[in-house]
Amino acid sequence: MRLALLVLPLAVVAATPAHATGGFICRTGGNQPIAVSVGFGHTAGSPLLRDVTRLTDNGRRVAVVAPQWWFDGTELRLLLTDPSAMRREAIIKARRNGRTYDGNLWRGGKRYWVRCREG
Repeated sequence: MRLALLVLPLAVVAATPAHATGGFICRTGGNQPIAVSVGFGHTAGSPLLRDVTRLTDNGRRVAVVAPQWWFDGTELRLLLTDPSAMRREAIIKARRNGRTYDGNLWRGGKRYWVRCREG
């Protein structure tokens, strides 16, 4: 009976679905780096997690949201806008290159090389 009381709660927890999350951390090279971090759920149609979507430009945090994104395991595409979605803050297009994703980040009319890592 004691064993059943111990095993039952564990069985209930094991039977619940896992709500796994993942994300990316992307950085440009150079003296004044631009860094982007995003998080997302691994369920169909899951949105990006607002509280972990960040953009920093040379150490200065910029308020952003991600109204559009695409990730299929081989390519990452991400649009970051200001919170009212009236101004583009950054666009990332990166393709898988081994364990990382390399590509371009556009911000302020300039193109930068960017490397993204799953994190």
